[in-house]
Amino acid sequence: MSTRTDWILDRHEARAPGGMVATKDRIAAELGAEVLRRGGNAVDAAVTAAFALGVVEPFMSGVGGGGFLVAHLPERGETVVVDYAMVAPRAASAGMYPLAGGSDQDLFGWPAVEGNANTVGHRAVAVPGTVAGLALALERFGTVPLAEALAPAIRLADEGFPVSWHTALYVAIDLENLNRYPATRATFTDDGVPPSPLPGLMRPLRQPDLAATLRSIAAEGPRVFYEGPIADAIVADMRANDGLIDAGDLASYRARVVPPLRSGYRGHEVVGAPAASGGPTVLETLNLMEGAPLARLGHNSVAALHEIAEACRQALVDRFAYLADPDFVPVPVAELVSKAYAAEQRTGFLPDRARETVLAGDRGRLGVAHDPETSEPGYGRLPMTTTHVSVVDRAGNAVSLTQTLLSGWGSRVVVPGTGVLLNNGMMWFDPEPGRPNSIEGGKRPLANMAPILLLRDGQSFMSLGAMGGRRILNAVPQIVANVVDFGMGIQEAITAPRIDYSTRRLEVSDRLPAETIAGLESLGYPVHPVEEHVLSFEFGSPVGVLALPDGLAGGANPFYPAMAVGVD
Repeated sequence: MSTRTDWILDRHEARAPGGMVATKDRIAAELGAEVLRRGGNAVDAAVTAAFALGVVEPFMSGVGGGGFLVAHLPERGETVVVDYAMVAPRAASAGMYPLAGGSDQDLFGWPAVEGNANTVGHRAVAVPGTVAGLALALERFGTVPLAEALAPAIRLADEGFPVSWHTALYVAIDLENLNRYPATRATFTDDGVPPSPLPGLMRPLRQPDLAATLRSIAAEGPRVFYEGPIADAIVADMRANDGLIDAGDLASYRARVVPPLRSGYRGHEVVGAPAASGGPTVLETLNLMEGAPLARLGHNSVAALHEIAEACRQALVDRFAYLADPDFVPVPVAELVSKAYAAEQRTGFLPDRARETVLAGDRGRLGVAHDPETSEPGYGRLPMTTTHVSVVDRAGNAVSLTQTLLSGWGSRVVVPGTGVLLNNGMMWFDPEPGRPNSIEGGKRPLANMAPILLLRDGQSFMSLGAMGGRRILNAVPQIVANVVDFGMGIQEAITAPRIDYSTRRLEVSDRLPAETIAGLESLGYPVHPVEEHVLSFEFGSPVGVLALPDGLAGGANPFYPAMAVGVD
């Protein structure tokens, strides 16, 4: 019995035998499920949903962004990653942003940049990869033509869709920046004010310029975005506003199919995106957690959360020390995700208290020449960003896809005449020269996206990912543990309260018992309880699909208007 009327949000778990789609938006989830009903495979459904998300959830992703798609295709005997990450323009260089002194406390703790030039505006934009990446995934691993996958997104952009309270809220949060750019203001506001989601006042959000852009891509193929009239419009807008992207940057962009990063967790194979993504950090975290008897310690016990917090913190410190684009910097990924390295690092964990100082793995041990990056990540007070799609089809094909504009609304720049909202991917780079993740032309920034798949006996077991910037890196491993160690279903695993140690504080859900929070404080953690609600972002926002003996289950964050939809 409780002495107060708490507000409790939860979801029912979706169940179905023939396929499951989980996304961050109801419309996109329904569209992906319809693809499966018509006989499309998991890649077809994921790509269709991803294009639709760029229309109905425009502040999180779109054709002006980038991402990663992880796919397990048992009938083809392939497990692959489609890397369509953003890339720095060739004219970009270390030190291109004048530093303002102090630290940016929003996402990464990088040195602050004058005028937020790496966050808002044309100089914040990296070369987008979404169009190339989704088209490549469909061409190589899908069964439907690109025009068919784009058709629902075109219809939504053309005819419009009801503005949800959530969309109106995101417009209101960043209204000042959106109003700085005429095409952005015209597209997403009602004469400079947020659109109303109220019945009788709500007008459908139409994006006719974006519909025309998507029609061109459907008719002429993805290269029209990079070398045709759309590219010309992007370059002209860049040239007129001191941006860096030129025609050569767009023409030379290529998405690529690469091998996944692989590890294991308690008898399950874990596959994720490699190198300059969140994949290595998630896999390292799981390896560190695997050394603890979590099931015996008990779900969300003080002892179990202590082990999880230490693992999350160690992996994050190693991430900031060593990870970057391996085409530009030697990156010891194989070492960082090895079981031997995890066992070695665990010897420094303290059983009865938090470590006051967490050091990156020894550079000699890891075989790299540069000094570890020492800047602390910031507190991350921006709203959650990024989006995710998880799909498993009747044949056992599985996709885990995460894509983004980076910040909410990206650079806030809509290219006039195209409807394309551009990313602010340059913010992923450390603006300080001489560091692993410093800026170089043609370099991929270190992204937080961490789509993963779990396989059991070679078969798809779980597709999982999240939105939430750096919070993704702590959220995903905890949900894996909830399923594998604690036997939860996918919805229960997602709904369960979590911790996050991706900032200088250990943020803990206030849904945890008071004695648990006090126990973590007694271990010496800088504990910060967080009330969870519809604007919470401290713990990421996951969705996922789990294979069951009799079908599939889908789950979604109860604090976000996400949805899982099954197919009979």
